[in-house]
Amino acid sequence: MKTILAKFDNSFFVRNFLRAGTFEKILNRGDIRFIFLVPKEKLEYYRKEFPQSNILFDILPEIKKSKIERFFNLAERFSIHTHTVYMIFRSEFEKTKNLNAVRRAGVFILKFILWRLGRFSFWRRFLRKIYFLVPSAVFSGFFKKYKPDLVFAPYMVFTDHAFIKEAQKAEIATLGMTLSWDNLYSKTFLLSHPDNLIVQTRKIEEQAETMGDYRGKIFVCGIPQYDRHFSKQGVVAREEFFKKIGADPKKKLVVYAFSGKQGLRVDFDILSILNDARNGGNIVEDIEILARPYPRTDFPGEKLERLKKDYGILATQSTAHVGFGDADWEFDEESISTLENTLAHADIVITMYSTFFIEAAIFDKPLIGASFDGRKKLPYWDSASRFFEWDHLRDIKTLNGIWLVKNKEELVGAVNKYLKDPGFLKEGREKLVRKQVGFADAHSAQRVADVIIKLCFLSFSKK
Repeated sequence: MKTILAKFDNSFFVRNFLRAGTFEKILNRGDIRFIFLVPKEKLEYYRKEFPQSNILFDILPEIKKSKIERFFNLAERFSIHTHTVYMIFRSEFEKTKNLNAVRRAGVFILKFILWRLGRFSFWRRFLRKIYFLVPSAVFSGFFKKYKPDLVFAPYMVFTDHAFIKEAQKAEIATLGMTLSWDNLYSKTFLLSHPDNLIVQTRKIEEQAETMGDYRGKIFVCGIPQYDRHFSKQGVVAREEFFKKIGADPKKKLVVYAFSGKQGLRVDFDILSILNDARNGGNIVEDIEILARPYPRTDFPGEKLERLKKDYGILATQSTAHVGFGDADWEFDEESISTLENTLAHADIVITMYSTFFIEAAIFDKPLIGASFDGRKKLPYWDSASRFFEWDHLRDIKTLNGIWLVKNKEELVGAVNKYLKDPGFLKEGREKLVRKQVGFADAHSAQRVADVIIKLCFLSFSKK
């Protein structure tokens, strides 16, 4: 029996790995066991959700509050020399004018210096070397307790680096996996280098080699959680889904997907504009409007009810809720089914900067990018118009698959055009899928599983 030790502290890994098919394909062999380190408040939940005999859950230690880890977290994030990172700390500077001027300027200068240094590989190598030398023993007890054959870091950001570093010092084989399309643009330059690395696309492979200086073995496997999209797994009849969300199946469905905290100041204005246009007869067909909250900032039931009442729209929770605090959200099977059917049955998808652009393109849904501030006029550094200057969004902007709208008239015009001609910009959507997803065969979970199994049984461990 081979042992894999992994850690996770948010539900994206649950969706992307535990519920995407990869996990099941590995466990079905019967000769591999997983040990997962998870937040204490969700320990019992995961034990009930995944009761298989060759899985164990243990409590994830707290290391985020360590001063040295916080420093390297700062250095990791702001030593990424991309336009996205510059925009992030410039926006933070512009939006904190009420703080002490000296401190505010000092923080900005520090981040700017780190950002400028981040363009040089010698600086990134220096930070990696120093970080590796910094003593750390947060995970060593787990290595002694479980004697893993492979340590698996599924995010490659923040505390994953301490996990990898300690495993390498203990001469245990390590495997990393990138989480999302924007991570190497805005969250990490790979502060630690695992022995092997799984990435989702050729684009991320290129970034790992150039921006992350990675010279180990890279496996390009696709995006396991999108296998369901390509196979249409769990998609029910339109009438059944519309009944579930309280919609009229005779009407077209316009989905507005919230993108995250940075867009919340504008999101409700967009919904209000859409509702007013519908009620005022400015939209050429009868439509239902469905709001989908962003998972990390999902709305409680009472807020959803106010949303329906105040804006005259439909709304569903995007996740289940377990535990407490900002990390209480969970992708259970019901949440994933709602996501799948929302994408499958939408007639138009509108969002600001969400991965919904990619997921909806897989279903060939007309895409609208909201690139204005609703009924407000916000400064540029607080405006929705800045989002498509982020690197990962600039990458897809040029593919001509998303209709960017810059005012409410353009928004209503785009909705009407797509209702009449849903094939408009279809070629751009297809290009977006090719560039940002790559594999469209619904076998990405199998590829990830094959890599993990192969590495688990290779004698490349240094022990």
